Amino acid sequence: MLNMNRASLLGHAGRDPEIRDLANGEKAATFTLATTEKWKDREGQPAEATEWHRVVVYGPMVAAVETMVRKGNAVLVEGRIATREYRDREDVARTVTEVVVAGRQGVVNVLSARRAGAAE
Repeated sequence: MLNMNRASLLGHAGRDPEIRDLANGEKAATFTLATTEKWKDREGQPAEATEWHRVVVYGPMVAAVETMVRKGNAVLVEGRIATREYRDREDVARTVTEVVVAGRQGVVNVLSARRAGAAE
């Protein structure tokens, strides 16, 4: 049986990437990506719902993400979905789901810069 864990998202960066150093000397980039679905409700009025995704980038693409991704940019992300657990500062167990971009199969493409005052 074949298995595949792949996510493709096209949305807008919710914030500038946060770059952090890892214990192995490498770097990682983290940013949020908003995908918005738009439709008309039963009364014909426009409606929308925004889903927020956490994106984590490892490897050589971190340098490009650090210099090119900015809040509001249209970004295409392809990676795998990963869920992990951690303990916060108050020692409470938390679970987070992320799109992990790493290796040759991961992609981050900045499609356009959002201009101030531009319509969507």
